[in-house]
Amino acid sequence: MFSSPTQSAARQPLKVLHVAETIRGGIASYLNELHPRQQASFGADNVHYVVPSDHRHDLPAVDESQITTFERSGRSISGLFQMLRASMQALDALKPDVVHLHSSFAGLVLRPALAARSEGPRVVYCPHGWAFARETGRLSHLATKAAEKLLARTSDRIICISGDEFNEAVRAGIPADRLTLVHNGISRSRPSPAAVAADWTTKKAKVLFIGRLDRQKGYDLLIEAARSLEDVLDVRIVGASVVSKLEAVTVPANVSLLGWLDRQQIETHLEAADLVVIPSRWEAFGLVALEAMRAAKPILAFHSGALPEIVVDGVTGVLCQPVAVQPLIDGFRRALDLDLKVLGQRGYDRFKQFYDVQKTHRQLQQVYVELLEDNKIRFEETAKLQSDLSKHF
Repeated sequence: MFSSPTQSAARQPLKVLHVAETIRGGIASYLNELHPRQQASFGADNVHYVVPSDHRHDLPAVDESQITTFERSGRSISGLFQMLRASMQALDALKPDVVHLHSSFAGLVLRPALAARSEGPRVVYCPHGWAFARETGRLSHLATKAAEKLLARTSDRIICISGDEFNEAVRAGIPADRLTLVHNGISRSRPSPAAVAADWTTKKAKVLFIGRLDRQKGYDLLIEAARSLEDVLDVRIVGASVVSKLEAVTVPANVSLLGWLDRQQIETHLEAADLVVIPSRWEAFGLVALEAMRAAKPILAFHSGALPEIVVDGVTGVLCQPVAVQPLIDGFRRALDLDLKVLGQRGYDRFKQFYDVQKTHRQLQQVYVELLEDNKIRFEETAKLQSDLSKHF
């Protein structure tokens, strides 16, 4: 009978190396939520991270001894090479049992390099949103799908963070036996808001956006919708561009750009907001949705990616489609006719039921241990075969 992850982990230390080419935004939230749980289960010396130096402070609770950084100037060939080099150095120093890769570029660069090592660690890959599921040209779509299908062979396990991501993988031809669905989760304990309340006094509906100011996140659609609803909405945008430089946009008077804020400041604005908007064109999961639900705030989002798995239309928020400015405007109008406090409370109840990070941690731990158990069985079978051969020959 297979032993529990806790029992197996207790028999031998389990070392995990996390590698990401960028963490700002959702991946940083994912790692920050998992870190204290993995550190408690595996030991502080057995959890390590390779991240870009300009994002190091996005993991504030992680000790310097647990982080290897690499230099980069945006997304470039040079930056990817620096990530590869830093990862190989961390690999040799830590000698991890599992390398957990986050997002497409880490998967693209590291999986072939790790496959070339005959006695390498087990490789777990989490795309955090398939590149081929995004808005791209036909050639790019076919190329990224072919690359992911090929590289799946070098992955011991691929973690899908939503049912939508799992289904996209199966439709793309990635073998289902390589895939494991592990929903994202966050701590039930909400970080404390800042001591001073947000200065957000208005008679309009207070709408909060949190995320990268990139095309994927639909910030441009939000700005245009806010322009049309200037008399009823007061919108605050937390975030900045990460993937590409933010194109100059004319922001209407009812929109405030706040840049990146720390967790306490974000919670302060969540406390004051009436509604959280997630106008993403595509979204593998959307941790911001969980953060909003934990704060008992209703959500307005497009019927896109994993968001319909999280937001129940008319119950915990409002979903609109297709992805365009006018449906977003109509969604805001519909939301403002509902009791937002009631929707927010229902969202909080749903969060408690389905999205506790302890469940995410246990499931990931199970994946790690299963891979190591499988590795041990294969090693024992190989040793037995070699012994039998030596007896006969």
